[in-house]
Amino acid sequence: MSHHQIKYLLFGGILLTLPLESHAQISELVNQVNAAEQGASQIGNSIFRIIKIAAAVLIAIAAVTFLIVREQSQDLTKKVGNIIVGLVIFYGLLEIGENLSR
Repeated sequence: MSHHQIKYLLFGGILLTLPLESHAQISELVNQVNAAEQGASQIGNSIFRIIKIAAAVLIAIAAVTFLIVREQSQDLTKKVGNIIVGLVIFYGLLEIGENLSR
């Protein structure tokens, strides 16, 4: 075999094996993208739960505040009551959003 034939044989062999390695790399890339999506989904769910807990705590604080100021100031009681209604609506929307995402 001549020197040029060996070069062409090596070049052809590399071209034949290149797609096999590139398929493995593409497959690995797809696996990494899927893992990243799952991680992002878990982070999103954690943030969602934190927001729900914060909303529930705010509702409890507002309810206690309402009980404390209900006899002292009509105007303040009305404002705190409106805040409670807003928080309850917000919490309800969070629940609906969570159920729709499943």
